[in-house]
Amino acid sequence: MADPQRPDTTKKLCWKRGITGLFKELDWSKGLRVTQGSNSTIKSFVDVREFRNLAVSRQQPKVLINAQGTMVSPQTHHDFQHYVFAQMPSFKFEEDMWTIRPQKRDQAWEKMVCQYKKSVNWNDQNERSFFSDEGVSLAALYTEPEIIQKNEEGGFQNISVEELFYQTTSIILQGNSGSGKSFIAQKIMMDWSSEKHYLKYFDLAFYLRCEEMKCISKEMSLIELLSWNCSLMSEQISEMLKNSAQRVLFIIDGLDDLDELRFMCNEFCISSELKRAPPEVIVGSLVKQQIFPTSFKLITTRTDVPQGVLSKGEQCSSRIVGFSEKGVEEYFQKFFQNEDIFRKAFVCVRANENLITACSIPINCWIICLVMQQRVRDGEDVTIGLETTTSIYVDFVSTLLEHNSQGLSQSVPSLLRSLGQLAERGMLEQQVLFDEKTVYETISDPPGSPFLFLSKRRIHQNTMFSFFNYSFQEFFTALYYVLLDEEESQRKVKELLHTVERGWTLSCWSDRDFSKANLEISHSKLLQPVILFLCGLCKKELITQFSKKHNMTVSVSIETQLKEWISQCSQRYQNEHMLFILQCLYELHQKSFTGKVLEQMVLIDLSKILLKNADWWMLRFCFQNCVSLGTLRLNITSDNLKILHSALYSCEALWLKVDHITEDTGDLISDFGEGKIMKELMIQEQKTSAAFPKSFCQEIFTSIEDKYFMLCFRLSVSHLKIRSSSLISEVALTCSRPEMSTTNWRIFLQKLQRFLFYSSQFSSADGFYLQGVLQSVSGLKKVHLQIQELTVRWISTILLLVQAFSSLNELGINSTVSFIPFKIKQSLGKPLTQKGWTLIVQRKSVLIVRDRKSFTEEELKTIKTENIESKRAESSSGQSSSGYAKVFTPERVQEDGEDKPKTFYRFVCPHAGQFQCSLTSLVFVMEGEGEVLFRVVSWDPRLLDGLGQMQPAGPLYNIDCFNGSISGLHLPHCEILSEENKDSLAVARFTGGNVEIMKPRKVTEAHVVIDIRDLSHFGLFKKMFFPPSPVVTQVLLFLRPITARQCVNILDVHLLPWNVPLSEVKDQHRESTHIKTSSKCSLTPGSKYSLGCEPRGSRVQPETEKFECNFGPNYHPTFEVFVDVNIEEIRLSLLDRTKGKEVWEPRHILITGKDADPSAHKRLTECEFVKKHRKELIQRVSSVMVIADGLRTKDMIPVEMYNKVRAAVTPQEKVRLLLDALDSGGAAVKAEFYRLLKENECYLVDELESGHSGPQ
Repeated sequence: MADPQRPDTTKKLCWKRGITGLFKELDWSKGLRVTQGSNSTIKSFVDVREFRNLAVSRQQPKVLINAQGTMVSPQTHHDFQHYVFAQMPSFKFEEDMWTIRPQKRDQAWEKMVCQYKKSVNWNDQNERSFFSDEGVSLAALYTEPEIIQKNEEGGFQNISVEELFYQTTSIILQGNSGSGKSFIAQKIMMDWSSEKHYLKYFDLAFYLRCEEMKCISKEMSLIELLSWNCSLMSEQISEMLKNSAQRVLFIIDGLDDLDELRFMCNEFCISSELKRAPPEVIVGSLVKQQIFPTSFKLITTRTDVPQGVLSKGEQCSSRIVGFSEKGVEEYFQKFFQNEDIFRKAFVCVRANENLITACSIPINCWIICLVMQQRVRDGEDVTIGLETTTSIYVDFVSTLLEHNSQGLSQSVPSLLRSLGQLAERGMLEQQVLFDEKTVYETISDPPGSPFLFLSKRRIHQNTMFSFFNYSFQEFFTALYYVLLDEEESQRKVKELLHTVERGWTLSCWSDRDFSKANLEISHSKLLQPVILFLCGLCKKELITQFSKKHNMTVSVSIETQLKEWISQCSQRYQNEHMLFILQCLYELHQKSFTGKVLEQMVLIDLSKILLKNADWWMLRFCFQNCVSLGTLRLNITSDNLKILHSALYSCEALWLKVDHITEDTGDLISDFGEGKIMKELMIQEQKTSAAFPKSFCQEIFTSIEDKYFMLCFRLSVSHLKIRSSSLISEVALTCSRPEMSTTNWRIFLQKLQRFLFYSSQFSSADGFYLQGVLQSVSGLKKVHLQIQELTVRWISTILLLVQAFSSLNELGINSTVSFIPFKIKQSLGKPLTQKGWTLIVQRKSVLIVRDRKSFTEEELKTIKTENIESKRAESSSGQSSSGYAKVFTPERVQEDGEDKPKTFYRFVCPHAGQFQCSLTSLVFVMEGEGEVLFRVVSWDPRLLDGLGQMQPAGPLYNIDCFNGSISGLHLPHCEILSEENKDSLAVARFTGGNVEIMKPRKVTEAHVVIDIRDLSHFGLFKKMFFPPSPVVTQVLLFLRPITARQCVNILDVHLLPWNVPLSEVKDQHRESTHIKTSSKCSLTPGSKYSLGCEPRGSRVQPETEKFECNFGPNYHPTFEVFVDVNIEEIRLSLLDRTKGKEVWEPRHILITGKDADPSAHKRLTECEFVKKHRKELIQRVSSVMVIADGLRTKDMIPVEMYNKVRAAVTPQEKVRLLLDALDSGGAAVKAEFYRLLKENECYLVDELESGHSGPQ
């Protein structure tokens, strides 16, 4: 076969983890023979990723380069093959693998690179002697922290620094101040100069400090910028890059130090390394791969990289989580040269929960070592006072001042204020380096002051200063605010909190303007640590002791200010910023306040956040001080679960995604059963390759309902080679709650694991083995099994189980494979009937129930078999099988607009399912958990002009979803459907100035249903081919505020389509009082109507008005009613002038200036309420069993009727039976039903009483 054409050698060489070093400088003079299985073809090289799991072969000579960059012979290189197999098990080696001819370098090039490597050093001074004459090299203290990143399955995994380079062409290394980002970056640079194996691929490496680039005021090229940062001349760099364009490593340290991130946009980027531009533009062009697109970039940052900064190519985000306990021990050993002191110090730290937590942060570990070293010398307690991060910094500063206070020409308060003023200036201006003039102007006598917190460095011809670590700049900013007078302190803290929260608000929107909003978002994130230090400084004993020691006056009023802000934010931002709020609570370290805030939480979802090691101890403190918590979601390792174990039982619902489910999980189940608060526990194993499951169980779900405890275990069977009929994939158990607590669930899981192994190895089911597993559980009431296939071999097992467990009332078996019901009935029917059991058989399931009558075929069709799959689906989605949407009330967020505030609706979805907004009636079909943001926006007249006979039929919604996905929308409509107009509705999707008309999947009486892929603007359209037809309308009343000089009340009357949200109208008339009344009627667009009002002395304007479907953005009143202030009640009605009849019958309206309270006449209308709204109650009441329990407790319904309600399958059937019981019970029973309904579903009662069952 002919050789393929030679590909372009400048083609980008992309390389994935596991094939680093496999493809280097390939000689393209001959073709590549690609072998997959037994077929051989000739193929040209396009991208390395195409060769994943393939074998690549070439002819002579037989040479390859391994992952360490060494040339070896493939015949003898077994280690290299093992390396590849470990990463790619299906990779096939051949005897003649490929030819690699290394590119030749001239001696001059080699000499320049060698000299450059020798010039690379740690870019810092030796650690100064803070308390003694001894100095310790920071380079010698380097200890690698733990780094984690998200894997392809959505879980988290630990990786090393070396493994970072098995990734893609851009690495983002994120970490808070003091986490060691710069040390890692410098260590990589040193490793490259030392020719460490994992960096041998790179011919060149360049280190760019973004903080130093801000000192450059002129434009320069990339070559000149690299020369400015290293010892090479521009000409040398140009020469070296000519031969290494594809093998260059750029380390960009501190990307968020650049305050002009807007230059990262494509419009500013340059494409040549020779073109001059501001440093920010050069870095942006490098990051977005406009310059040297095939180079490798390592980018460090304190905050997440803003959206749009990086290119859309392959990137890998990792986060430094800090030292593990082993890492802390290693650091202590390096710091303390004396073995005895090291052991004593580390033992003290390990025994102290707060200290070992703090030491996981590298900068804290360094501070604690310094403080402990001095305390050992002074003979003091080495751990006292070291609790939170703030207390560690306060103690360090205080100790440092004590040992260096001699010779100060200014007081300690004055010095600290000066340092704080300098720090605040840097934080607000995003400045890390300060010139000599600025420092000397801020600090009155620098030569006489101990520059213990500032580092001095020479950058070219300038002397610059910076805080020793950026975290000190954050701390001194917070300390500065505390040292100010009360009024100034409160003002600055208020501005700080406003700036941070504004950044949070802006970050919620994906369509924000990049150049403006992202700058504010980035700045907001950089200021957050200042708030944490402020929270820590509110600790009275800490700041009081510090201020007395140094004779200072501090502000104490900011504590109240911070607490109010935290309380408000905990309700507004219960998802994306929850971790920061918890960190604030930890720094405050006030147990009662922590519990008060957390008890108001509905959901705390941290499952998608990369948590640091210190965060787990922080969470433990917070949860231990909370009596009752809502739903908690965590992605957690087994080790971290041990830390939190004792603090998790304050949750009502706990969802854990763990790295490995083992028998240790049994302890968690046991403790759950003994708890009094938790009602639901979900434990899921992180997704892994189907071929390599981590444990025998993929998911465990437990819940408590009434007096019963239910468990469901989903087992790992997909990877098993033998799929015997006895193989069980799911087990669901129900037992009584008191007996459940006596079960040893650890032993149960051990037995279950052994049984799974046994059933996967043998083809027959062993009933005695399964019996032994189930006998570990006390008081079994129900057992449901999901099996591979129900064969006759299962008959003996079924009879054994119903006989072995005297407490068992129900046994269900679902089969993956269909079976013949007749054979099962023939074998089991008679034996079970003799033992008092009823057998129900379907094509794929068997249900055996104790003491029940036989079911007819018609009844059998309506039976809802409680199989395992449906139980698991309902537990994971939180939605009943009836398919009705769960009603939620969204959080309303306001943002300042150009003309007026904008209102957004926010909904944090806890799981998959259908969810209906109580304010707008929008229904979201969610594929999983996520956060939905939506708002009503204006229709664009320019886009409507081109749509011909189509007119808006509802509000236009802008919908965004974060950390989740929406698969469908139900848009509320106001049409009265008929044969003429049933096909008239459609949905318009607006995106990028274009309109897409979408055909509904379904139109119901209330909603238009569509499936969606992408989110944007959605609104209803109506085809106007026929004369206007009536629509459902709402009559809304708003009473304007009255002044002292006013002698009449003014009532605004709005005629609006039914699907206009009441909340939107209220927002435009906030100064007015909404008067509730039964508002529903039907009006025809284009027809004229008049408003009738009694008494006759009242005046209405205009006399007649045409009704038009108004969907915003402005909602002006249709009529105005002027009523004497002494009149408290009027009667309103609406007359159709065309037909001459009333379309809205007279209503009595109370003019009181307050919302009418329908509950005031509740006792008079309870019977009418139940009768009038029977249809709505049947469809919408969800807490039927709670109401039935309440009625039965008071003996208001008979036992027989209660049992019928309980046995009913669907919620609608339960409500229908309960309402039948009310009819025979009389007015007193209906009154109690009303009370219980109001107590459990008040929103439904209010909605029905107001006559407004549409959008609110």
